[in-house]
Amino acid sequence: MRRVLLALSLLSLASCGIAPSSSQRLTEAALEMNTATRFGRMDVALERVGSKARQDFMSRHAGWGTRLRVVDVEFGGFEMTQSDEAEVYLDVLWLRNDEATVRTTRVAQRWRDERGHWELIGEERRDGDTGLLGEPPPTQGGAGDAASATAMDRQPGLSLHTRVIRDE
Repeated sequence: MRRVLLALSLLSLASCGIAPSSSQRLTEAALEMNTATRFGRMDVALERVGSKARQDFMSRHAGWGTRLRVVDVEFGGFEMTQSDEAEVYLDVLWLRNDEATVRTTRVAQRWRDERGHWELIGEERRDGDTGLLGEPPPTQGGAGDAASATAMDRQPGLSLHTRVIRDE
């Protein structure tokens, strides 16, 4: 009986020591970093940004909370490009503080596993509205209605849509 009890104890201890997979660690790191960024916790977010990418990250996100407000961040999955590199896809719902147009932008983030610690090494807009990652807002011509602003923000053939909220 003691041998069975000892074997069960050793088995339970061994199962507790199973390390998370690389993709699980990536998911956790991306969730932590992007949630912190969404809520303005740049101190927490910067812990997950690689040292070479920090200055670029800070300048791209400088307007978050001041010039624009992030409404929601939705994770669109990830793709392992190499054993230690991956791309994480995000759909970000946001608006500029001086207007009521809710915009959507698809962002692709590049991550690298540095000795068991996933770090963001870069990001870029892949689809949708410009302005989220520090790009200058488009200039409006004429009346400045939402339709012309939307057309200027978008590239042809994009699938993400801008929503306009109006009080009537």
